[in-house]
Amino acid sequence: MPATLFGIVGLVAVVIQNNHIMKAKVFDVVLHKLPPGKSPASFLEEQLNEFFKQHLKIQLVATHMNTLILPPERNAMRGSEAAEPTVIIFSTLFYTHEP
Repeated sequence: MPATLFGIVGLVAVVIQNNHIMKAKVFDVVLHKLPPGKSPASFLEEQLNEFFKQHLKIQLVATHMNTLILPPERNAMRGSEAAEPTVIIFSTLFYTHEP
C-alpha cells in the first residue's frame, strides 16, 4: 500500500504506511531573525533538543534539510541600503512513536 497523506495540522503531518503512523515535524531557522552571536546550527540544536525532551518515546525514521532563499522585496530599498534576501533553513524529522 503506498503512503497516503492523512492530515496536516500546523507543521505536523501524519502519514500512514504499512499500518504504521509516521509523523513529520518541521523546524525552521530564519537567518535574519537569529539573535546576535547565535549560529543557525546552535539555534536548530536548541529546537531539536526541546522537541526530544517533550517526546521521549519516539523512533527517528529519517531527516531532511532544505534551504529556501527569497529575493528581497523591490520596494524594500531605502537610500543607500540594499535589501537582502531572506534565507530560511528547514529541518524535518520523520518519526514514529515507540509503544
